[in-house]
Amino acid sequence: MAKTVTVVVNQDSDEAVIQELANCLRSNDSFSKQLRDFADCLEKEQRVQGINWQPSPGQILICHFGLGFRSPEMVKTRPVMVISPKVNPWTKLCVVVPISSRAPEPVLNHHYKLPDGLVPGDKYEEAWIKGDTVMAVSSHRLDRIKVGFRNYVAPLAPADVLKEVRRCVLHSTGMHSLTIHW
Repeated sequence: MAKTVTVVVNQDSDEAVIQELANCLRSNDSFSKQLRDFADCLEKEQRVQGINWQPSPGQILICHFGLGFRSPEMVKTRPVMVISPKVNPWTKLCVVVPISSRAPEPVLNHHYKLPDGLVPGDKYEEAWIKGDTVMAVSSHRLDRIKVGFRNYVAPLAPADVLKEVRRCVLHSTGMHSLTIHW
């Protein structure tokens, strides 16, 4: 069922963008599904603004994996733990491991249950690291975690927790032999 929608744009370049989005939605393919999922996240989830500071290793942030990723990759907004060290100069990239509220089945060497209360909010009573989902993301996908009206946090995991998360990543990438040096 076709519908006509009127859209008010603020810039001339926005008109072309809206037309491209409409073309994508009409195609009804995997890209249109991804676009609809992205719009759904904008409505339901925290809107990620991006950060302009370099996060510390072990910092827990929110990451929008939305556009540019396809299932079975991460495709929604979720908390992540930064595992990359601070570098100078900062490249605006961070290596992160997504955090899941669901326990893996079965639990393997690249999985780790985070200590209770480490991830802010009520959605993550149980929080799991799945080291096989590690990725590098740009700072525009990251933000602090919203915990209330105009209240954002970016907690820092203890050093022993960060070490376990890095161990999970080494196991998932076949470099588990390096963990004997820890």
